Amino acid sequence: MSTKASQSIASKNLTSKTVIISGLALLSLLPTLAFSHSGHDLLATDAAFISSILSGITHPLTGLDHLMLALGMGMLLTQMHSFKKGFASLGVGLVVGFALSLSVSLNPMFIEYGILFSIVALTTALMSRYFNNSLNQSNKASVKTWHNLAIIGFGALATFHGAAHAIEIPASSYTAGFFTGMIIAMLGLYTIGKGVAIYLNHHLQDSLIVQRVIAGFGLCAVLLS
Repeated sequence: MSTKASQSIASKNLTSKTVIISGLALLSLLPTLAFSHSGHDLLATDAAFISSILSGITHPLTGLDHLMLALGMGMLLTQMHSFKKGFASLGVGLVVGFALSLSVSLNPMFIEYGILFSIVALTTALMSRYFNNSLNQSNKASVKTWHNLAIIGFGALATFHGAAHAIEIPASSYTAGFFTGMIIAMLGLYTIGKGVAIYLNHHLQDSLIVQRVIAGFGLCAVLLS
């Protein structure tokens, strides 16, 4: 078989995989669109601590904004080879935003714009070759500097998500239990995002194409929800 024919077959296989993975990503968003941030409060109606934890776990799973940020950040941090450092930065941002929102009355519209900006910034980063270490073998010092700045920046943007979580605590829920559940869910979502990035890197010839498609679907779903 000629080299040209082999390349053609490889290209078709890549296209097929791209369509399949992108379709699955889109389908995975549809159930969430139907009940964005509704229902998690029902788990805390009995004012029990365990129920509050379950409510906190469910909360990020029922809102596309938080869901896409957590999954996308898991992918991005893995591509930058900075998962632990990035998770620590995001965790600090969530805690600060959560505590700030509980102590100070914040404008909900301001928080929503901050969340939207964080999603747009994340989508841009996921679509860029610059934030993928495997595609940046030259000028590593400069790349590492920008990656560190990105980690700090996304940690700062995570404060908006933490603030939103605090505002949306069910009235019958224990704050500590809700926050604990929320952190558990976010860690799980970050890990899933990490798994997706690892799969793309190991099984697809040009994982950046699929990553861009997934990021685009995520942004469109958030904007249209």
